[in-house]
Amino acid sequence: MNAPQRLEVDGLEVRVHGESLTRAALEALTDHAAAAALEQRVLAQLAPCGGEVLWLKGDHLPGKARWRHTLGGLFGHATPREREHLRLEWLRARLFRAPRPRASASLRLHGVLRYHVLALDPLGAHESLGEAWSRADEAERGAWLDELASESARLHSLHFVHRNLFLRNLLVDRQPPPASGDPRRLIFIDPWRGGAPLPLRGCSYDLACLMLDAAGLWSTEHQRRFFASYTDERARQAQPVELRELLAHADERRRALTRRSRGAPSDWNWRALVD
Repeated sequence: MNAPQRLEVDGLEVRVHGESLTRAALEALTDHAAAAALEQRVLAQLAPCGGEVLWLKGDHLPGKARWRHTLGGLFGHATPREREHLRLEWLRARLFRAPRPRASASLRLHGVLRYHVLALDPLGAHESLGEAWSRADEAERGAWLDELASESARLHSLHFVHRNLFLRNLLVDRQPPPASGDPRRLIFIDPWRGGAPLPLRGCSYDLACLMLDAAGLWSTEHQRRFFASYTDERARQAQPVELRELLAHADERRRALTRRSRGAPSDWNWRALVD
């Protein structure tokens, strides 16, 4: 990502990444963000920006998070929305399906971070994988499982962990697939936490996030199909894994996620997949 542009809007210092937008679009983006910042309002909407319509995703940073990211900015650290911009660019450069980021901005008042926002090209008709699953037939489900297994294995083989790989962050493209060209239907979103593997946040963590809800949605046969495809693709990428060990680690991570979850996720009998 190139060095950010700096603007001033209503006394707010604005740092903007994104050279693909016109000056008018950037000013409209910062106007939307400045208004939301003053109202401490979350942005999650389509909005006109200089003759274009973009999806805006933004929020204020209350309490300790504000000061943590303000201090981080002094050392050149990106805000979560700026990181999401970077991660989406990384994914798209490696031919993963992900929304196209157009600009990200952080707003500061007297040097203190007040708001951060990301502008994306709107997606076509879509729904989350969890929502789409119940209405799909077995052929569609099987195709999604194989695609998700292949793409997540490729992601992990490139030493990238999404760290937010919940069903809600996997979208199904509901537009008719093309007669020729890219047949993939799944879109990765919300990868702002993503990056290189960390202790306790390796590929098993992504699988734990996925199985937090998928364990109650996918049958044992669906799970076997997914993990068989996943391990096959890891081997093809010259990054093989031992399935029993991987699932045991994923189960540990999932238990930790379950303790923090507001709901009550289904139990996961991972041993049935390898015994």
